[in-house]
Amino acid sequence: MTIAKDGLKFLLPALGLGIAFLALGWWPAAVPFILLALAFGFFFRDPRRAVPADPGLIVSPADGKVLAVESLDGLPELPELPGRSPLTRITIFLSLLDVHLTRAPLAGAVRETRYTPGQFLPAFREEAGRVNESNAIVLDGPRTTVHIKQIVGVAARRIKVFVRAGQRVERGEKIGLMYFGSRVELTLPPSCRVRVEPGAKVKGGMTVIAEETS
Repeated sequence: MTIAKDGLKFLLPALGLGIAFLALGWWPAAVPFILLALAFGFFFRDPRRAVPADPGLIVSPADGKVLAVESLDGLPELPELPGRSPLTRITIFLSLLDVHLTRAPLAGAVRETRYTPGQFLPAFREEAGRVNESNAIVLDGPRTTVHIKQIVGVAARRIKVFVRAGQRVERGEKIGLMYFGSRVELTLPPSCRVRVEPGAKVKGGMTVIAEETS
């Protein structure tokens, strides 16, 4: 199993202490650290994903459960789109059991990334998307521009972004990481047809959640 390199700073100290206590014969002290290292390894796992080949498909930016699919009149980060027809926002909740890497839903160029400080409400609450600490990524594809928002929750207190403005990414490529429970919001233009419903389980970089129609 591959581990995201950002997780090694959590895993290795716990594992090192566990091994050290075992070497000293202090197994009651070693067991909690060994278990903690295994838990970190599970949380920061980085599984390979089979990305769909059709360039018109948009894949999920994260693992988790779809909380909502809703229409928006507009989005400040995408000023060129309001007025044509409603945008669509897909909200995905990541539990502690989900892979927490964020992936590009389509191939394109990063227009901008924007960090916003905020609160740490539970990520499944509706208002968390508005008031919690977050990082937004605007991604311009050949035909479609999407807005990806990483939002931390009550346990997650850090967002890691792997990309910068002007960088080109491939669909399914890893673009960020959130620690210990969070949510991701993906906002799509009216030219996209959504293919998931609330309650659906999705896999980042693999599950098709929308398709370009023009």
